[in-house]
Amino acid sequence: MSKSKVKTSSKLLNLLLIIIGLLFIIRVVLDFLSLFGIIPEFLGDISAIIGSSEAITIFGSQSLISLAMGFWAIVAGIGLFKDEEWAMGQALVILSIMVISGISPIFGWITNPTSFDLYSISMYITLSTFIIGLVGFIWLLVTRKRYD
Repeated sequence: MSKSKVKTSSKLLNLLLIIIGLLFIIRVVLDFLSLFGIIPEFLGDISAIIGSSEAITIFGSQSLISLAMGFWAIVAGIGLFKDEEWAMGQALVILSIMVISGISPIFGWITNPTSFDLYSISMYITLSTFIIGLVGFIWLLVTRKRYD
């Protein structure tokens, strides 16, 4: 098998990593805007969606973690397009953090289905990052030989 056939990156996973990274950054921006009451018209009353207790966490660990994960997910996605070995390791770390950070909210939604707010952007981001993180982590482990 030729070397070009072995090194074929998963364009879908790479693109999803970049999109999820952008979603993390957008979530931080929306949290920041809601803290100061500066919300774009097309989003409606997002402060009611996000909730006042979450506004306190904007400068706390959750928003800083979301910002860092968003940045590094974008970097990993771009690196994976170039079949970089370091990007695979970085993507595994980011994807595992996505899965781990989604376990608690998802378990809460399963045990108390009424706690899932259909109008919360953050809940959809958490759910999608958990699913993409789990599938992407398994995919990278199965196809890890291409990065050797």
